[in-house]
Amino acid sequence: MTIPSAPRGLQPHEPPWQMRVLDQYDTVGGAVLLSPGLLVTCAHVVNAALGRDGDKEEHPGTGPEATVLLRSFDDRVWRAEVDMRLWSAGPHSRDLALLRLTDRGQPDTAFPVLADCADLAPDQALTTTGYPEGMRSLQASLVYRGPGGPTGFTRQVETPASRPVQITGGFSGCAVRTGTGEMVGIVQKNHHYVWNDPDQPSGVAFMLPVEEFVGPREDGGTVSVRRLADESLCGGPTYDRLHDLLDSVTVEEVPPGGLLRPAEMHTLRRHGSGPTAWRVLTALWDVVPPFGEPPPRVAWVHHVYQEIRQRRPMPPTVWSWIRQEAAPLGRDWEGILTRDRDRRLLSRREPGGPAAAPRAPGHDEEPPDTVVLFELEPVTGGYQLSHGIAHLDEGGYRLLPQGTKIVSEERICDEVGDLMGEVTMQRLVTPNEESLRLRVLLPKDLLHLSVGQATPHRDLLEFPPRLCTMYEIVYHVRERVRLPGYLGSTPNRWRLRSERQRTNALVEDRNVLATWQREVSEVANVLADESVTICVTDSDNAHIRHVYDAALYHGIPTIIRGPKEALLSLVAELLEREPDARLRISGLARYLRDRARENSDSREIALIHDTFGDALFQEVLRRPEGTDEPES
Repeated sequence: MTIPSAPRGLQPHEPPWQMRVLDQYDTVGGAVLLSPGLLVTCAHVVNAALGRDGDKEEHPGTGPEATVLLRSFDDRVWRAEVDMRLWSAGPHSRDLALLRLTDRGQPDTAFPVLADCADLAPDQALTTTGYPEGMRSLQASLVYRGPGGPTGFTRQVETPASRPVQITGGFSGCAVRTGTGEMVGIVQKNHHYVWNDPDQPSGVAFMLPVEEFVGPREDGGTVSVRRLADESLCGGPTYDRLHDLLDSVTVEEVPPGGLLRPAEMHTLRRHGSGPTAWRVLTALWDVVPPFGEPPPRVAWVHHVYQEIRQRRPMPPTVWSWIRQEAAPLGRDWEGILTRDRDRRLLSRREPGGPAAAPRAPGHDEEPPDTVVLFELEPVTGGYQLSHGIAHLDEGGYRLLPQGTKIVSEERICDEVGDLMGEVTMQRLVTPNEESLRLRVLLPKDLLHLSVGQATPHRDLLEFPPRLCTMYEIVYHVRERVRLPGYLGSTPNRWRLRSERQRTNALVEDRNVLATWQREVSEVANVLADESVTICVTDSDNAHIRHVYDAALYHGIPTIIRGPKEALLSLVAELLEREPDARLRISGLARYLRDRARENSDSREIALIHDTFGDALFQEVLRRPEGTDEPES
């Protein structure tokens, strides 16, 4: 029987920054690309790839005898030398090795966010992806157990009984990740009960945590992999000049949001920049500036210098580094940096800017920084599910399409949950961003769906969190967004209601209709009142489709639906507020998310919010249904 060839490209749950280590015939383990050209793995994996005994303690040396082959996620093969700066091998060692790419270029990928095991909670869910014999890749769920193992350096993890994918040799050197994608260590060894089947792993495995990625130097000191990775990214001279100062400056002392633009702040969040100015610098290192402007890394160091020099003495190496990096800007480099800093600080302090003073709870009108957009289109055989990610920058939202697949109705919520798990694992979004919203374009016949009930990590946790407790979620009626004149209603009706809602932006008695307070025959007439912009309807209502049609026909921009008991509590909570504590309609998504974390009834409530002129849907509204070209 012919074995089908392995598919090309990135496999499910496989981090793009993880590479396969090859021997002459197969994959023997993994290695993690930490920075340009620098990888970390286990020493026994390197020994196996070179055909040596796994516990051999001597460094393999240099030249062809110390060259390892690697395969990246895009199926390209790379050569790497075993780095001389760190090698720890043998039964009682850290079992740690560095590899340095010798080929030109590098895999087209970002780098992992490193996090210490000290920050993990007992029994926290983790995951890893390895390369068992005969398989392209395989994900294993893990549970963190704490210190333990054959050496004083390792931590113990265990495969949960509900997900019994065993850790085998092909997992060695592969990253162990949290539910949001941070790397906390590498898989090192599995465990066997000697009195049981010696070829059957026990379900317990050991990992080397990130904080133990260190090794001895020739002068008797130690060197950390983090330092070597930073030097690989920024260069040794930059590390020597800036690290000690910037790593002592916390982001509380110099908040990056006071200087950086939205796109730069998003880059920071994706890189998990960490609590110091040095980590901010490494995240900004490769960000390309607009023509004629200083690189963001130089702007950041200059800003930190100006902020800190009034409080403590500054080493002269910092200013010499700024002068050297800014020299390509011309003779007036210092003036250019000063003017750039002034412009940045001024724009952050303008009303409504990213660093504007916070409003009272629930009164936040700022648009979300990041939006994950899902669209469901009825097609033969089910629904076409498309999704994309939109980031807010100075020019508005930039929508980056991610993928499309056909799904059945009963699989929609699970598919959305899986997709959100994937994008968080790959750091395309981070759940702890200040503002991240899921927006779902549902056909009207699917408005009963509660995508917020899906879970992104159901394979990793026994009781995984609901999407509605992690993200702000807003549903949209696909037909109305795509066809503003849906149901024969003039688009002006929808536009005028949306403008009225912006003018009267608070949740108040005069603009809210709770449909259970009226006879079904009266609902449409009451919705014709132009002061009503919010329709609240119970999902148990036998006539809910009639309510939806009436709301869409009259252009009602906001519909709240859910079980009646949950809605009674919510409506009372919103309408009984004092006048100066009213909730803004634009803050409903965040309010429902925060409420759902403590109130399980709130998880059944859905916000359907279509605002005419929505910036994210401008392109959608200009495209006729079923075409890819804008209307002329």
